[in-house]
Amino acid sequence: MIRSLGHDVEDVRDIGLGEAKDEEIVGYALRNRRVIVTRNLGFGSTLRHPKHPGAIIVRLPHKSTSRVINERLKGFLAFVDGDRIRNSIIVVELSRYRRRTL
Repeated sequence: MIRSLGHDVEDVRDIGLGEAKDEEIVGYALRNRRVIVTRNLGFGSTLRHPKHPGAIIVRLPHKSTSRVINERLKGFLAFVDGDRIRNSIIVVELSRYRRRTL
């Protein structure tokens, strides 16, 4: 879905990090200048990850279908300039998003 919008993306499962610890994923993202897109709130903790590549944390109800999640993420990405995503922790919710710069 994100790829169809023209974004260069990698899925952790496709690069052998599907079972990796958060620290390993953050390290990979830092080395490869990637922003993490996840539902895992732990990636937003700059205390746990002092060096952080930035993250989009999708915070929707657990009962949300993949279609709902994809549509909300698609709407957010269409609305926000890519420069505002880098070096930020962004929480995407149903009707708003919050951004904290790193």
